[in-house]
Amino acid sequence: MSVLNAVIAEPEKLTKRERTRRKLMTATRDLIYDRGIERVAILDITDAAGVAAGSFYNYFENKPAIVTAIVDDFHEVFEAHLTETRLRLKDPAMRLSVSLKYYFTASQDNEAWRSFVINAGLSDKQVLVQSPRQCRDDVSLGVRGGRFKTDSVAITQSLITGMANHVALEIQRGRLPKTAVFEAVRHILRMLGLPDIAAKAFAEAPLPKIATPIRDDLPADPNIPFRLAIERRKVTRAVEPATAAS
Repeated sequence: MSVLNAVIAEPEKLTKRERTRRKLMTATRDLIYDRGIERVAILDITDAAGVAAGSFYNYFENKPAIVTAIVDDFHEVFEAHLTETRLRLKDPAMRLSVSLKYYFTASQDNEAWRSFVINAGLSDKQVLVQSPRQCRDDVSLGVRGGRFKTDSVAITQSLITGMANHVALEIQRGRLPKTAVFEAVRHILRMLGLPDIAAKAFAEAPLPKIATPIRDDLPADPNIPFRLAIERRKVTRAVEPATAAS
């Protein structure tokens, strides 16, 4: 159940367990935005969610488990926002290209996602990429329609997912420019059998307009600016050596 976007089930349609789980995830997410993961204790989470302290362990094994659940939720929300656009794209090459570029772009530019992974200490580990299932579906569709060529859909999907994840991380680490997105998509489409001129055209085509996920569920704190969260973390890292030296 999403805690990132307003496109969710109405509260009265949720079970008590689902509502409590959602409260815990929302509280954790906002505390991480506000303080950073290292300053968030499980007691802080249950206090912010308004639930009994021991109830946390009825839903999550530990703090890393709830962080993983929030990351998964981000992925689900971004995928849901892309669904309508994907259904309109009948050409498998265009569908795959748009999907790959969408996740590349969101991973670098979406403030909610970037702020969360930075404050959760995951900026060197987590990126948004197309899910293996969705990628496999796109490759299979292209193979059935004669648009793509591959002897193994599973191996091809694994290669695409691995490449997308690696390139996104290298961009995030500053080792590759953002333009590497286009080259990655171009090489993926060439690997699938498209001529270079077509692969280049698909890779460089602008993304269609796609709705952007937003934080709009309660009890999210609207007074936590994402950019300030990022700046605060930078300041904290900058003063640590001086503190240690003193």
